[in-house]
Amino acid sequence: MNPTRIRLAAALSCVALVLALGSCATIQRDILMDAQPGSSAARLDELERELVGLRAWPDKAALQAVRSELDSLAQAPSSDSAQKARLASLRAEAALQSGDQVGAAAFAKEARAAYAGDELSVVVASRLARSVDESLTILDAGAATSDGVYRIKAEKGSVLASAGRYSEALAAFDAALPHLPDEYSQLYGALRERAYALRGQEGAPQAATADYLNSAALPLVGMAVLAQSETTSLDWLTGGASWSPGVLFDRLKAAGWYTQEATPSQPATRGDAALFLWHLMARGDAKTLSRYSARYAGRASSPVPDVPIGSEFFDGALGVVEEGVMALVDGRSFAPVDTVSGLDFYPWLQAAAAWR
Repeated sequence: MNPTRIRLAAALSCVALVLALGSCATIQRDILMDAQPGSSAARLDELERELVGLRAWPDKAALQAVRSELDSLAQAPSSDSAQKARLASLRAEAALQSGDQVGAAAFAKEARAAYAGDELSVVVASRLARSVDESLTILDAGAATSDGVYRIKAEKGSVLASAGRYSEALAAFDAALPHLPDEYSQLYGALRERAYALRGQEGAPQAATADYLNSAALPLVGMAVLAQSETTSLDWLTGGASWSPGVLFDRLKAAGWYTQEATPSQPATRGDAALFLWHLMARGDAKTLSRYSARYAGRASSPVPDVPIGSEFFDGALGVVEEGVMALVDGRSFAPVDTVSGLDFYPWLQAAAAWR
């Protein structure tokens, strides 16, 4: 054979080999991109269940561990839009549980942009709503476009129950919970049982409660009304009787549950909520009420910069944060002057009522 032809054939063979190797490398990179270790659908399902469990039983250390893992997973590139959306939704849920509403909203938006059919992003968006009506609108719209509906139905049951619409809530829970992991039954089980017990009893008292829950700016008296109607935490004071809102507010204010300047119609702030909830948790125990003032006596600065030592909200703010009832808004600040909605206050109230 002609030597020139031999050299040409060898060169072409080398080129073909290089192209083949390059193609293999590209394929390998694609495989890695879509199958990062630990970022499989199964692991994301596990993390979802962990987060659902943490909604039922808050644990700051466990929540931080989940957030760290999710942040790590987000660093790995992926071309799977559904998986990217689910990861972003889980980050939104973890941020919301940490009290980072701005971050939660951003991650939820990222999830919907990546894949509009992601169900979890709808649930998180509904929990960021400022009213019952807005939350229900988000859930109903999301159910029409999402790949799944059972998580949405379960969350809708929660919203309906909080608004006193117990028959509708029961129907939503029973349509959803049998199809979801056990952690969802643990999260919503108590509400489902409450809805079952109160089904058909929708009426004026529940309507009044719903007005407070639906309030974008919860009045101070609304905290007392919700505590009396939605928990048994005030039974030690009321003897289980239903006190009028005015009497209840005056008695609680005299006992220090509100600031001296507080009026019933005044919009509640995060500081007001912390003061109220810490008194609810302390159940009249003076040592508990002053726990942090005693602990930080003689120190120059507070561990929470915007709640100084000596502030009327100091013990309450540190107490509800340390016990996992409320969270710092950015991991550092409490934002005591930020206004609170009914839907903001309700989960804090439930967590405080369940404390110890």
